[in-house]
Amino acid sequence: MYSVMLVDDDYPVLDFLSAVIPWNELGLTLHSACKNGLVALEKAQAGMPDIVITDIGMPYMDGIELIRELKLMNEDLRVVVLSCMDDFTYAQQAVKLMVSDYILKEMISRELITGLLQEIGDELRRRDADKAQTLKWKSMAENQKVLLKQSVLRRIAARELPDTEWLPDAAELGIVPELTANVAVLCRVSGSTGEPVRDDLALMALVESAAEAVLQDGTAAVCLPYSGRDCVLVFTGGMGNGASAGHISMLGKLRSAVQSMPGVGASFQYLCIPPGSGHFREGIITLLTQGRENAFYLKPGGLTGLKELQPFTGEDLFQHYTEASREIREAFLEESAGRLEELLSKWMDYIRVKRFAPRQVKEWVLKLLYDNQMRLMARQQFQSTFSLEMLHDTITAIEHIDSLEEWSLQFFYERLPVIREMYQETRRDEIKKVKQYVDRHLNRKITLEEVAEYTHLNSSYFSRLFKKETGMSFIHYVTHTKMEHAKELLDQSPQSVEQVAEQLGYENKSYFTKLFKLHTGFTPGEFRGEEGTRNGQPQGTGRNYSC
Repeated sequence: MYSVMLVDDDYPVLDFLSAVIPWNELGLTLHSACKNGLVALEKAQAGMPDIVITDIGMPYMDGIELIRELKLMNEDLRVVVLSCMDDFTYAQQAVKLMVSDYILKEMISRELITGLLQEIGDELRRRDADKAQTLKWKSMAENQKVLLKQSVLRRIAARELPDTEWLPDAAELGIVPELTANVAVLCRVSGSTGEPVRDDLALMALVESAAEAVLQDGTAAVCLPYSGRDCVLVFTGGMGNGASAGHISMLGKLRSAVQSMPGVGASFQYLCIPPGSGHFREGIITLLTQGRENAFYLKPGGLTGLKELQPFTGEDLFQHYTEASREIREAFLEESAGRLEELLSKWMDYIRVKRFAPRQVKEWVLKLLYDNQMRLMARQQFQSTFSLEMLHDTITAIEHIDSLEEWSLQFFYERLPVIREMYQETRRDEIKKVKQYVDRHLNRKITLEEVAEYTHLNSSYFSRLFKKETGMSFIHYVTHTKMEHAKELLDQSPQSVEQVAEQLGYENKSYFTKLFKLHTGFTPGEFRGEEGTRNGQPQGTGRNYSC
């Protein structure tokens, strides 16, 4: 709805107009009713109306002066002048200020003012519809430009396509690799918290404008979007056979320009590409493949030559999985948020130093979180709506190690109350202490007498108390907990069945195998997949998470 301001030092006129105008019927609202021009100006400064109906002769500030001031604030303002002065001079001044109409008060009627406001309202609606259509076409044109540039980049990166499929369109954008060397820059932009900026088009426009603002003489910049957070900036011309100190300085200015944008951070990797379409294509492919993986470790604000970055280690991160899983499991079961944060930071720092491939890091974290969730569900003994697929998709979408660490820590924090509730289900502290004791001593035989002494209770009394509070005997609880842990060890480690049995305090492999089959319905070998199939499907280790 459009708003209307009424201005007149004659209160009966203000009352008449306020009452006689059918506001809702015309799609209008009353902005304010002001007793003189000065009051009206103050009201407009707080919030501009769309239409003003004003008298001319008023104290403090007359209507002509008010219109002049309001038009400076909004030249598209619609104004209707009311006056009892049948004077050509006033009418002439009003015309110069481009008012919509000039009406003598003696001629005012409900029909006249309603018809006039209907015409102005219709005119404003047509104006706004035209503006919206113009913006729509402009947005569509900008979309087409972005899509064209994105298409060019993807065709360059597709080795199977001949050069003729991208060279003409690249030339239209100002990229002529046969004639000049280029510097290509992979720019990954994110929000201030490490999350991607949502508006892709706005992102590309910001980066491109920043690049154009720092250009040196004889150079040009083309922004080729790749995804919502990644784009390739191609600096053409004046490059010689590579980037000089001056060009590196230009890239530094680009970094500063992007970093200065509110709530935006970015990392930059550059590559000098010699003349030739073949060199250009290989350079762009290298930048997109290696650079996008390197960005997993780069801090916002970083500016690095692609060739200067250390390669990813060939070491297998999963050889540390058992140790990390055990440490984090113990901290989780102890309900220690501080210890969890310390351990996650320790392992993530180790990953940063070694520079493991991002894909392997995500697989490792996925398994760590998934195994923890499965342990929690087994101890709770209820069905959960937890989805491995959703966990997989979430971790896959995380593009920086800092964000991965932050999200993983939050994953554990959200589940700590469940552990606390699980341990507090009992009304007796002795039972909670015993459950924690069992979780910490799964590597050896645990007897009823041992825990009774630990709790300073008679063994018979403790046995009855435990059964009453948990619904199962103490020996049954220990066996259940050990078998659940055995499933984890068989699934995630290369240890033999004998080694797993020994690690859980069973000296007799046959006895362990019997207990495991009673608990799961499979022998340890069947569960692991070494003896046929489980549930009709070939089984392997737990390291089969694809990111």
